[in-house]
Amino acid sequence: MKQSALNKAYAASSALILSAAALAASPAQAVTVADPMGDFLNTYKGAKTGEFDVIASWVNYDANRDVFELSATMAGNISPTSLAAYVWGFNRGKGTAGFGNSLGLTQVLFDRTVVVNANGSIVSGGVNVGAATIFGSTITATIAGSVLPENGFSKANYTWNLWPRFTGNTFNGVSVSGVSAIPDFAPNAVNAAVTAVPEPSTTALMFLGLGAFALLRRRAQR
Repeated sequence: MKQSALNKAYAASSALILSAAALAASPAQAVTVADPMGDFLNTYKGAKTGEFDVIASWVNYDANRDVFELSATMAGNISPTSLAAYVWGFNRGKGTAGFGNSLGLTQVLFDRTVVVNANGSIVSGGVNVGAATIFGSTITATIAGSVLPENGFSKANYTWNLWPRFTGNTFNGVSVSGVSAIPDFAPNAVNAAVTAVPEPSTTALMFLGLGAFALLRRRAQR
């Protein structure tokens, strides 16, 4: 009788644990920020082609691996020789409105940037911190949590914004520098929240399975 109860306890709790493990192993469910196509800033003086126009982006933080996962999709394909760079600005707790005076974007706050170049190199703080995958119009990158150390917020509570940058000095004979090299922001005027994965509910489900197994095992042994 005790063995039968123990087997049932094991089966029930194993189902919970396996469900949680499956959730944890599945691709992270990022919250995607959609951005309108063709919404170039009036102040932008560079090329108005697809690789400078963000249409979707997201950022995950995986606490188990202590990594940030970044992704963006542009309106056109990205060539390795393109004069484009992609800047993720993170607010780690002490972010300031770097474009407040120049563009009136008082809610785009950041205190650290991560730059993905068109050739796939990733730079933060003047240091190469990895390589991104660029396929067609989509960028994906994983960076270590140590690249973005906490500065008031926990990593799961960081916020971010993405802006491409035209890296040439001129376009059609017009000088391009500063904010005139920035075509787009995603989101347009505010920061988005980092998506923390795995979600707390997944971890709670695993602990529930372990707790149920322990409780039923004690009962079966009485």
